[in-house]
Amino acid sequence: MKSSASALALLLVVVLTGCSPVAEASPSSTVAPTSTPSASGEASTPVELVPGSTLDRSAVTAAVPVGETISIVVPSDPGEEERLAFAAVQDAAGRHRATVQVHADTDPVASVTTALTDRPDVIVAIGPALVGALDRASAANLDVSFLVLGTQLAEPTGNVIAVTWPGAEERAVFADAPASFTGAATYAGEALGVGLAAFASGLDGHVIALD
Repeated sequence: MKSSASALALLLVVVLTGCSPVAEASPSSTVAPTSTPSASGEASTPVELVPGSTLDRSAVTAAVPVGETISIVVPSDPGEEERLAFAAVQDAAGRHRATVQVHADTDPVASVTTALTDRPDVIVAIGPALVGALDRASAANLDVSFLVLGTQLAEPTGNVIAVTWPGAEERAVFADAPASFTGAATYAGEALGVGLAAFASGLDGHVIALD
């Protein structure tokens, strides 16, 4: 009996000893620690933005270019906000030593067409009254850079940057009601510099929103 009991005890020791490595292998076999960073890495992969996506001004990383040639298109009969915006944009262009041409024909399409013949670095349009003409011109001239201040195009292409601000940020959809355009005296000059720097930052096709 003593011999049988000893044999049984020895058998239990062997069995338990043989099972212990399997119990220890269970924690080490999990893939969670290695899969989590991988999943995190995939989640942080930048998503390609489509034309018209809105970015914060912090996305603009380049300095404002100096000495650009700019053709500014303004309404032929501007309201008070357009006049304030135009004055601020001209002042900002002077600070950046830009060469400026101004076009204010009765027909906005004619203004944009004439601006195209200038072959400037950037064509700048102020306010929502010009977006119809600019929308057609930008789609037909994809090699030309267009900067829209104080509104957004309904269907922007990759060669257009819009800079908006509180009170002047609506997307033009050519509805009966005119888009809001206020705050020009506060933001328009800054918007020109941000827009030019956005082109230098490679943000063509996007909307930059000022706070």
